Amino acid sequence: MEDSIEHFYDGRSVFITGGTGFMGKVLIEKILRSCPGVDKIYVLIRPSREGKSPDDKLKDVFDLPLFEPLKKSHPSEIFNKVIPITGDIKKLGLGISPEDRKTLIDNVSVIFHAAASVRFDDPIHEAIIINTRGTREVVALAKEIKNIAVLVHVSTTYCNCYRKIVEETIYPAPMNWKEAIFMAENCDPVLTNILSKKYLGAFPNSYVFTKNLSESLLKEECKDIPTVIFRPSIVISSVKEPVSGWIDNVNGPVGFMIGIGKGIIRVTFTSKYTRPDYMPVDISIKGMLVAAWNKATEKGPGKKEILIINSSSGYKSIQQWELVEIGMKFSDKYPPIDSLWLPGILFTTDPTCYYVNLIIKQVMPAIVIDWILAITKKKPLHLLKIQRKIYRASMELSYFTAQEWLFINMNFMKILNSIPSQDKEAFDFAFDDIDPCEYLRDGIIGGHKYLLNTDITSLPAAVTRVKRMVYIRNTLRALFWGFVMWYIYSYFASNEE
Repeated sequence: MEDSIEHFYDGRSVFITGGTGFMGKVLIEKILRSCPGVDKIYVLIRPSREGKSPDDKLKDVFDLPLFEPLKKSHPSEIFNKVIPITGDIKKLGLGISPEDRKTLIDNVSVIFHAAASVRFDDPIHEAIIINTRGTREVVALAKEIKNIAVLVHVSTTYCNCYRKIVEETIYPAPMNWKEAIFMAENCDPVLTNILSKKYLGAFPNSYVFTKNLSESLLKEECKDIPTVIFRPSIVISSVKEPVSGWIDNVNGPVGFMIGIGKGIIRVTFTSKYTRPDYMPVDISIKGMLVAAWNKATEKGPGKKEILIINSSSGYKSIQQWELVEIGMKFSDKYPPIDSLWLPGILFTTDPTCYYVNLIIKQVMPAIVIDWILAITKKKPLHLLKIQRKIYRASMELSYFTAQEWLFINMNFMKILNSIPSQDKEAFDFAFDDIDPCEYLRDGIIGGHKYLLNTDITSLPAAVTRVKRMVYIRNTLRALFWGFVMWYIYSYFASNEE
């Protein structure tokens, strides 16, 4: 193997799909920062409905706080290495022009295919077109590239969720991927939706189903291309690179804790004893870059075999109740500035219990607050609309939040041990020493900064507000129980007379 991961990327050009997504942004930043010798990074960017050009979209990405450390440590010219390629994963040929396709074929040697629809409620034909046929089109491009060194396909550990123990292997697909694509391209969408339950079988949604099909496609089509199937588990905020707590979506524990802290989530359809498999985004991105280097520089007959990696925490996860307990400690120190009520959460896996508590603790208060804001002509919060989204998301995620899996990650740990000594500082993705308390604290602070756009200097005012809520709650409780005791005393006193 070549001695250095950093220098493996020297002079190479990389093609990335999904570059404007959560993982894609971190991948671009990491390559620019830790592999500055890279020649070009071509990024597939879909035309904007708002009329934004691909260059404008990239500029929006580079304006994110994620790239601030890079701007301070590297000259601004480094961003000129990132070249937008107009296209669309939904289209045949990825919607790339003949000129751009030739550029990729002549120059690229490393592909990271991270584009996908991660929506659980996508109609099955749409999910197949994006996730499965899109993968086929990426593979077709890879076959044309003159000096392809490696293709890295970003999958998910949950694409085999019907198994409780998932190893680093490709399992049999629920149907032939060619037939699935033919169906999506030619059958009436209404009919495919009607038959979706039959197609999905043991799979809970179209996302994991189509990601599973994509893996069987790669097994069949990538026999002559050095290929990595990289399966992250639940990707969440960064540990430290390039900034601690970076996140741009409300998925995972940070969004959950912010919802609790705001007082808009008070019941969850989740077992408190399950162990969700979380993986920080910077750990996964480092693993992805190391995996690409490992496969591209591999020698011998094994080079043609697909390297499958479960980027998972394995036995390191903590139970849901522990996570919430840690998070609640920081809710007092770092509360949302516009929280509606004090944080609290009820775990349940009983549908009736969840629904009743949802109505009482979340929906009814949302209706009352929306009504008060409307009649006082204050800025609306649309809390009822938010509650609908929370309920829908809870139902979609219930299959995953009420169960747990064991993802065997031997290959993930194997490539960790293959990192050359000179690359340890930049690419070591060991996660044994991550402190859950520190990590969740940084994640909650990151949620304030990057999701809520909260000025951290305003947190003392939020803490004071929470203390006031505690005083109001305790006063109301005292008045309530005082009234109960007075009523009981009056009742018995009147009977004695």
